[in-house]
Amino acid sequence: MNYLIATHGEFSKGIINAIKLIAGEDIQIDYYSMTQSKSADEAEIEAKEYLKQKDGQELIVLTDVFGGSVANLFTNLLLENYSFQLVTGVNLPMILTMLMSGETDSETIVASGIEEAKKGIIYVNELLVDQGGINNDDIIIED
Repeated sequence: MNYLIATHGEFSKGIINAIKLIAGEDIQIDYYSMTQSKSADEAEIEAKEYLKQKDGQELIVLTDVFGGSVANLFTNLLLENYSFQLVTGVNLPMILTMLMSGETDSETIVASGIEEAKKGIIYVNELLVDQGGINNDDIIIED
């Protein structure tokens, strides 16, 4: 499976650095950074060149913000019949689950990643209150 993390600025590089810290340096993930110096036309050309290199290969593209310029760019490429899975809202639990899943079906991998991403969003202050308050030494947070 091929993965592309496509984000605004250098966020994608930071995600990959964190993944390698957790999962090891041998993880292969590509990144795409939309910077202020990159025009919309340049961004489209760069993305199309990347997708042509991955033609015929399973690819999951993970972007940062639904409705943002990066997600919109890749959505438009889907509409132009490029073939890949596109997911927005990338976070570490999502991508780590995808990478470690052992699955080969991209749609199954995406579904698992999205589910884990949702589970990883927790308002800890509220959790502590629900569990008996911050002064309760018996609180155990389970994975």
